[in-house]
Amino acid sequence: MTESATYDIAVSFAEDQRAVAGEVVEACRQRGLTVLENNDEPDAQVRFLVPFVSTVDELVAQDGDEHVLPVLTGEVPASSPRPYLRADEGLVDVLVSRVEAAETAGRDRVSVAEVTTVPEEPAQAPLRALAEQFAAASPELAKRGLAGTVHLGDTTVAVRVERENDTVYALEVHRGGDETVNFVVLGGSTELFPTLCQRIEDMLSTTA
Repeated sequence: MTESATYDIAVSFAEDQRAVAGEVVEACRQRGLTVLENNDEPDAQVRFLVPFVSTVDELVAQDGDEHVLPVLTGEVPASSPRPYLRADEGLVDVLVSRVEAAETAGRDRVSVAEVTTVPEEPAQAPLRALAEQFAAASPELAKRGLAGTVHLGDTTVAVRVERENDTVYALEVHRGGDETVNFVVLGGSTELFPTLCQRIEDMLSTTA
């Protein structure tokens, strides 16, 4: 039986990211890392998959996988509940550090096929998209002397708007196991609430 090839990292990227990814690959090799530049070796064993993505929405597919280290090359969002790396001068140091830490801890490698297979979108993904929209809008509140916070749970998005530590408005969106969506207003005016509910339900139905 032929033994599978092993690498420290496997890098994936779109054609328009080739120049940026190429520089990172070369720098990694100069630092002693072994790099697989394409995914035509599905049985190859790697420490990490390093996908270069242009938007945070592209992080959903492998979100939460400890063997995936996404690199965001596009615009930095005002707020995002997801972790990501940036394609800057410190990226190679981070990759080297993560590989060395994995080796020291004796963590097993995984096959390229395992970390590049795109799973079905989890039920939490629509809630995550909703949380990102609320988080992206939060900076606008500061212009009115308000502070907005967003918490994303497994089945809940909680939004709170405050002024000087006093709650002005709070909203919780719950997604049940039967795919129902429930809204709970914890404070503030409900005058525009029906319209808000309908927009959120429309968004969830198109992303579910």
